[in-house]
Amino acid sequence: MLDRFRSAIGREVCYSAPGSGPGGPTERGVVIAVNDRVVFVDYGYPNPVRPELGNAIATHPANLRFGTAADAHCPRCAPSTEV
Repeated sequence: MLDRFRSAIGREVCYSAPGSGPGGPTERGVVIAVNDRVVFVDYGYPNPVRPELGNAIATHPANLRFGTAADAHCPRCAPSTEV
């Protein structure tokens, strides 16, 4: 499961809270690193638990979606129409 994220460093993802379903809390971020257990995502704010990690926040890969899969249930994660 983590291999697809290793090849997606720099790619935008959408986080959906576990069990939240459509319309639940979501966040957009960018994949910045992957270890053997989690994906580190930059959501645009400092890590509140481990400040030494900067903006890198450990996120379970099951809670992340790429592109159209995220867009279908996450209006905030739909691609921007801004140029």
